[in-house]
Amino acid sequence: MTSTEILQNVQFVVDTKGNKKAALLELPVWEALMVYLKADEKEATEELLAIPGLVNAIEQSRQRVQAGQFARYEDIRRNV
Repeated sequence: MTSTEILQNVQFVVDTKGNKKAALLELPVWEALMVYLKADEKEATEELLAIPGLVNAIEQSRQRVQAGQFARYEDIRRNV
């Protein structure tokens, strides 16, 4: 599975305004992504970093986690 195929299987979590807030991958797709990344780390890294906005999105996510702006799966599941 190529990175393009993997990214086509992403599902997004959106807020009430329709803004994308998180990305979900089915477990088999996640596992395929891990295999892909480990198979050729340099090529995979270069290909993924070339995706427009990816580096910025990763940095924003890191900042939100550091600021405590995230929800744990267990908490969401409990409230559903």
